[in-house]
Parts: sequence; structure tokens; C-alpha cells
Amino acid sequence: MDEAREPGAAEQEPARPEAREGTGPEAREPGPDGPGELVEVDLDDAGGGAGRATAALPCDDAPGPGPGAPVVVLLHAFPLDRSMWDDVVPLLAHRCRVLAVDLPGLGTAPVPGGDPDLAVAVDGVLALLDAEGVSSAVVAGLSTGGYVAAQLAGRAPERVAGLALASTTTRVGPPDDPDERRGTAERVLGREGLDAVMGSVDEGLSEQARAERPELAERVAATIARQRPAGVAWVCRALAARPDTTDALTGFPGPVLLLFGERDGATPPQERGRQMHEVRPDARFVVVAGSGHLTALEAPQETADALLDLVDAAGAGGSGA
Repeated sequence: MDEAREPGAAEQEPARPEAREGTGPEAREPGPDGPGELVEVDLDDAGGGAGRATAALPCDDAPGPGPGAPVVVLLHAFPLDRSMWDDVVPLLAHRCRVLAVDLPGLGTAPVPGGDPDLAVAVDGVLALLDAEGVSSAVVAGLSTGGYVAAQLAGRAPERVAGLALASTTTRVGPPDDPDERRGTAERVLGREGLDAVMGSVDEGLSEQARAERPELAERVAATIARQRPAGVAWVCRALAARPDTTDALTGFPGPVLLLFGERDGATPPQERGRQMHEVRPDARFVVVAGSGHLTALEAPQETADALLDLVDAAGAGGSGA
């Protein structure tokens, strides 16, 4: 690997300021049924299709140091929600405005109608940027969030100042085999319910984290348990229909970060990370020592440090409008 950070190295650094009041889990709408505040935005100018309007996705907004601060958009893994980023947001908010987004069907985001398609998530992120007056942002996606981030960079590269793909792949296949995801959707809507995706706890965290930090496993399980089966099934079917986004990664003109956990069994860095680095050899390739798939939970400091480096690489292009 091109770069690896030893666990605990960031613990020697001074603690960074907390995010401003009004962000984080205490500010989030309770329960899975509320859609959050939605803003209808015309996507004629955002590449979302002529005459089509969509709703801005719900998010937590950490305003950062003030007007003109670079904007970072965080897109979470499946079957979780924006709370996955709760430990990372305060580590970014001393320098950046941070928008941690709920993807369609998960968290407080409504379950979309129509054919399941991750393009709906791209629509919602673009609508959010428009509603918030953000011309471009550093966009970071972990796992399923990475699929959305790559599609966004392919459709509207001018809105993406820097692209972070974490624990993900641009290829179609494992860990989201289309046939398996369609089958999971049926199981979630059947007798198993959300138990059909509880395996994500073990898949998301390293064995060491599960043994030494059981609170992380409890946190992931609790997040899954509050999702809506209909929303989880919708995302499963959208994952089954997702396209290959390798060309989007190759053609994206801005700086790229590839971030993986050393012990990620779902998207192994030596396989999935290396595949993406081969098509984007200029990308910064960071492997977090000791971490599993969900680096934002197991290694929030290392994740935040890598994202701040990407903000620096993006320069003024990360600023809001």
C-alpha cells in the first residue's frame, strides 16, 4: 500500500474543537418515520433531467468556522444512516462546514417511489447543495455512499471539489452482488425483516473492534434496528441496479482520496483499493492500520485527517457559493 497510518498515532495530536451546537445526534429528528425537512429544487441546471424536481436529502449541518468555509458532504454506508459520521463531524468542523446526509430510504430520508436507482440519491445531494447555496463541495462516500459519490462526480464534476471514496468500489459485484441484493430485499420484506441485514455488524467492524470495543457493535446494530424495512429493501434493489462507475473516477478532474481499513473484508484494500488506484494513480491511497470496513466508526481521527488533507488539495474549490 502507498500509505498506512499506525493505530493510535493521531492520539498524540491536540484535540480538535467540537462541532457547533445544533449538530450531531441530539439535533436529529427522532425515530425512522419522520422525513425531515425537504426542499423541492428544480434540477434543470443540475443535470438531474429537464423539468424534473427532487427533494433535498435531510442532513445534519455543522456550520464550521463561518461563511466561506470549505464544505464537506458525507455519505454513509448501508444499512446505516448519517449518524455513522457522528464521531468524524466534530473533527472536521473547526475548519469546514459539514453536511452529513441521509441517503434515500434510510435515516429520516423518505422511501422514494418509482424504480429503485442510486441516481435518486445523486439528485437529492445536488438538490441539497442548491438549497444550501453551495457551488461545490468535497464529497466523501463510504461503502454505498461511495457509489453515490462516484456517480455524482461523473454526472456533475463541477459540483465536486474533491472526491473521497472509502471502503468501496467502482465495479459491479461483491460486496453488493445484484442477485444477492435482490434476494436480501425480499427477505427484509418477509419474515426475517431487518434481521436479514444484521450481518452488517460483523461485516462492518474488524474482529478486534468487536472484541475490544463492543459499544461499536451495539451502535451499529441499534442503527440498523431503527431503519424501515421498506427503505432498506429499496436501497437493496437500487444497489442491484447500480452501474459501473470506473469511467467517472477516471474522468474526474479534481483530487481523489481512496481510504480503506487494513482489515476490511468486504472491500479489501489490496483488491478493491488497488483496482481503483490503478485507474487513478494520482489519487492519495490511505490504508488505516487495524480498521475494518467502517473506518468512520473505528478510526474517526484518521478518517478526518485524511479528509482534511483532501480539503487542502481541493483548495478554494471546496468553498460554498
